Amino acid sequence: MLHPRRSASNAVPTRCMRAHAMVGLVLILSLLPSFALASSPPQFVIVHLDAVAGVDLDRSMAAGHLPNLSRIFADGLAFDAVTTFLPATPVIYSRLHDRADDFALRGISFGGLDRDSDRVVARPEVVRRLLATFPRRALTATLHGATDLDSFAGLAMLNLPDLLERYGTVELFWFSTDLAGHLFGREGHEASLRRFDAHLGRALDRLDLETVNVVLYTDHGMTFSTETFDVDAFVDERLGDAIRYFHYPNVYLHDPTRAPELARRVAEDEGLDFAFYRTADGAVEGYLDDAFLRFEQQGDTIRYVADGDPLGYAAWGYDGAWLTRDEWVALTVRAHYPATPVVIVDYLDERHAGDLVVGINPPRNPHHNPHVSFSTGSHWGLVQTDLAVKVLARGPDVEPLREQGLGRLQDLHARLPALTFGRQPERELHQVTLRWRFDEARPSARLQLSPAYRARLGLDLAVDQGAAWAEYDVFSTYLMRWWLGAGATLDADGVAPMARVEVEFDVAETRLRFEASVRPGGWQLGVGASYRVAPGFRLALDAPLGVGASYEW
Repeated sequence: MLHPRRSASNAVPTRCMRAHAMVGLVLILSLLPSFALASSPPQFVIVHLDAVAGVDLDRSMAAGHLPNLSRIFADGLAFDAVTTFLPATPVIYSRLHDRADDFALRGISFGGLDRDSDRVVARPEVVRRLLATFPRRALTATLHGATDLDSFAGLAMLNLPDLLERYGTVELFWFSTDLAGHLFGREGHEASLRRFDAHLGRALDRLDLETVNVVLYTDHGMTFSTETFDVDAFVDERLGDAIRYFHYPNVYLHDPTRAPELARRVAEDEGLDFAFYRTADGAVEGYLDDAFLRFEQQGDTIRYVADGDPLGYAAWGYDGAWLTRDEWVALTVRAHYPATPVVIVDYLDERHAGDLVVGINPPRNPHHNPHVSFSTGSHWGLVQTDLAVKVLARGPDVEPLREQGLGRLQDLHARLPALTFGRQPERELHQVTLRWRFDEARPSARLQLSPAYRARLGLDLAVDQGAAWAEYDVFSTYLMRWWLGAGATLDADGVAPMARVEVEFDVAETRLRFEASVRPGGWQLGVGASYRVAPGFRLALDAPLGVGASYEW
């Protein structure tokens, strides 16, 4: 709490201060609406684990390297599913949340050609628009994806009880596995996965898992290899002037009718591993390892025909039948090319997809930039370690998954009818705080009341001074909140305007608080810490010599 220096002039009479305090309190209370208690919807923790193939998660759990995941989901549900092609976070996350059919919001890659506006969309815009769809308080999760910063993601998990109480559904993101796999290969990837298991275990142990639903999914896989191939240079050399624009895996052509001819051309060369295009009759045709394939659609079913069996599905019992998407996944999710008819047909159904979709499979990694090369791991192909993922679930409201099953990862949220996003509290917590300053031998009090979410009104009272203000939450993460406000101070010199900023940093029961205020004649700082000793009750220490207690409701 901020305490201006005492004025050398006479103190404001106590009665006057009391009168001003009462007036301020009445004004604050008059702005507060009445709140009705609403029944709380089911609580969900949705855990986004980045870049972990289903087989790798299974292997690590079986080896005992992930004891917390094994323990937490021992009696839960487990599904082998397929992610989207392109197996990348912007693509699958936009489909999980069924984003609008806008190029940047419903990603197809990290760049491409927006057919609506006929303009090139570059990687920075795709990333920026993706982040705009993340939960507001989860935006810094991408920064925590750096391997040296992922401990902050773990600290944020410790705030799950408070976050769930306020928001009902909380999305946690662990991106460190992706960057570690790209930069440091399998060893770095597995080390990040073990850190994730330790952090998540500590966090979930703070919850009542009999009442809270926990759903974990890996968003795409990671294939480890050090062999690279310059796809951009190859496509430019082989297709040349026919290309209007290329951004892996999408080739946009000046003349889309040439797609069959150009797909055949690149298939005949030893360069790309696959090339697909949409035909005039609505089918998808293309080449995989020089073999011709055709995927035909009939209602909600797909049939696969080919020269030979380049996908190897006969070994899994495929006999040419029409299968639904779930049936395709159930049959082939463990195959080398899991559910290729599904992921390719779905991808070419996207309006902004290229006229020709091309790519390579492991062990080669696409090498896009001569100055930056992720050569130890990638996830750009059609193989199992790119596309086959894992979903783990437990809780009282995940039973619809048991009944319906799960094939495509993008259907996960839709098959949990009790899952809701976007809930927010009606207001912030009210708080009253009493403090004693040993260095000044005087008491003080603070009252904070909230008229609405992200807004607070405050009143500071001391023996001979006071302050009142309004503030707004301008930036928040799962760990901290930044409040910006303005108000007025009252002391023996009269009333003066004031601007203030407050930062709260929360980890589990502990809160660190930093305040700064600017007023005519100077600025002042306040630093403090508090610990929640019981629901709603905190004990506080203020620098340099202050103690206090507060109650929140």
